[in-house]
Amino acid sequence: MSFHAATYPNFVTENGAARSRLFLEYLGPRDDFDLIIIGSGMGGGILADDLADRAGKRLRILVLEAGSFLYPTHVYNCCRFPNADVARHFGCDTFTQPGDSKTERYIGEKPQLAFGGRSLFWSGLIPAAQPWELDFFPPAVRQDLLNGGLAQAGELMNASRTMGTVAQEIVRHLNASDLGTDFVIEETPRALHQPYLAADGTPRADFHTEPTGVFNTAELLINQLGLTPGLSHGDGPGLHLLLNRYVEDIQTHGSEHVVLARHVPTGQARYFRAPRVVLAAGSIESPKLLRRSSLYSWLPDPVKPLVGRGLTDHPTSGELACEVTHLGALFLPKTAHAKIILYSRGHRDGSRLRFPFNVEINLNHEWWHLRENDPSAPSAPHPTGNTRLDLKFSFGNCLDDGNEIHPAPAFGYRPEIAFRNLSWMSHLAGQRFPALAGWRHDAPEIFAILNGVADRILRQFSLHGARARPFDNVWLGEGGKGFGWGTVHHAVGTLRMPWKAGHDQNFADASVVDEQLHVHGTPGLYVCDMSVMPFSTAANPVRTLAALALRLSRHLA
Repeated sequence: MSFHAATYPNFVTENGAARSRLFLEYLGPRDDFDLIIIGSGMGGGILADDLADRAGKRLRILVLEAGSFLYPTHVYNCCRFPNADVARHFGCDTFTQPGDSKTERYIGEKPQLAFGGRSLFWSGLIPAAQPWELDFFPPAVRQDLLNGGLAQAGELMNASRTMGTVAQEIVRHLNASDLGTDFVIEETPRALHQPYLAADGTPRADFHTEPTGVFNTAELLINQLGLTPGLSHGDGPGLHLLLNRYVEDIQTHGSEHVVLARHVPTGQARYFRAPRVVLAAGSIESPKLLRRSSLYSWLPDPVKPLVGRGLTDHPTSGELACEVTHLGALFLPKTAHAKIILYSRGHRDGSRLRFPFNVEINLNHEWWHLRENDPSAPSAPHPTGNTRLDLKFSFGNCLDDGNEIHPAPAFGYRPEIAFRNLSWMSHLAGQRFPALAGWRHDAPEIFAILNGVADRILRQFSLHGARARPFDNVWLGEGGKGFGWGTVHHAVGTLRMPWKAGHDQNFADASVVDEQLHVHGTPGLYVCDMSVMPFSTAANPVRTLAALALRLSRHLA
C-alpha cells in the first residue's frame, strides 16, 4: 500500500523557506521514541506541547503531520480573505459519499490537512459545554471537565475576558430579563491576546479590542521547538516534529508499535517505533487509519463495528437577522460589536429537556470576525447606519449510528461516508431531537419553540422606538429559513468513549476507547481528537477537546 497525493484533491504540501527559518524538523537517525503522536491539530498539538512541558527532559516525543507549514495561513490578521474562504482553499476531498448536494447525504465542508490542523481555520470561539451536556460523558470524564478541566483549557487558549462595555451591558440587560431563568448569558469567549486587560477583564490603562494574535497549535509547537533552526534536540529527549509524513499503517511487534510514515512529496517510507502511539488525525482520518491498520484485526469483536461509526455534528438553525438601534435605553452604534451566548440551563419538564440548545447573538458580526476586523477593508461595515443583530440556535446531538465511514477499498484512501444531512426536519424531529431531549414535536412545534425564544430576545431590542423584528418579518420555518446544511465543522464520535444513545438511557457496554482514551484491547494505543467524543455539544467542542488533551497528557506523563 503506497500513498499518492492524487487521492487527496487540493492537498497542499511544501517545504518552503518560511518553515526552514522558523524551526528545524527532526533530522536524527534514530527511529525509537517513547511516544508518537499522529496529527498536530487541536488534540495532538495540545497533547504534544503539554507532554513536552511535563516530561520532555526524559521522554522522546515525535509528532507526525501529513500536512505542511503553509505561510501565510499560519499567521493570522495578515490578509483580508475571509477565514472560510481560506479554509475551503486548503480543504481536502478525502472521501466519497452517495448522491449530490441536493440529497440527504450532503456534507458541506472538508477536512484540512496542514500543520496545526483545523485550529488554523477556526474562528477562535471557545464556549464551554454545560452540565446538562456533560451528562452524556462518562462520569469520570465529566467530573474532571467540570472540576477545572474546562477552565484550564480556557486559560491555555488565551480566553478573552470581554469585548468591551457594550457587550458587558448587553449581558447585564439580558440576564436581568426573563431569559435569565432559562439561560446562562455570557459573552462568548474567544482565543485572543488582550495585553491591556487585568485578570478581571477591566482595562489597565488603554482598552485594546482588536485581537493581536490567536491560539493555534502550530504556533504552540513552534514555540515549544524554539525559533532556533541552527540548533536541534538531536537524538535526545524532548519534542521532535516531522511534517509531510502521511501515516499508512501501525503494526505491533512485541511491546512496541511500529508506525509506517511516508514522505508525501517523494513517497519515501520510514518506520518509527514507540511503546505508546496516539491517533490525533481527526474524526475522519483517525478511524480510517485504525480501520486499515494491521492493528484492526486484533481489536476485540465488540469494538470493531464501532470504528468509523456514529459520525455526528450538531444541528444549527439558519440565522434570524434584523436591524436595531437600542437595547432599552442603551444606544447601539454601528461601530459596536459583541458576541453573546445564551447557554441552556438544561431545565426539565419531567423527563423532557425544555431547551436542548444554545442561542448565539452577534452584534455587527463583521467586526469580531478574525479576518474581517480591519475597518478599512472593503468587507468591513461602514460606520454609519443601523446596527445589525443576528441570532441562531445550536442544538446538541447524540451519536448517530446511521452514519458511518465505510472501509476504504483495498490499497485505497477514499471510503464512502454515509452522513445524514441535518437540515432535514423529518430526521431531526423523528430521531435526533427525541434522543437528545425526549422531544416529541413535529416541525411546526419545533419552530414555534425556537421563535418563542427568539421573540423573547428581540423584544429587548428596538429600532428607532419600534420593537425589533426579523428582516421582512420572516421567522424560522418560513421562507426557507430552517436548519443549515450538514457539515463536518464539529464532527465527533467515530472512535467513541463510553456513551449513551439518548438522554434517558444508560451507558452502552461497548466503546472504542475507555475513559482514559485508551483503545480497548490494544496496549499503548490512544486517541486524542474529536472522534472520541460521546456527544456533539451545542457549544463549539474545541474547549472540551483541549481539556481532554491536557487530561491525557497527565495520564501519559
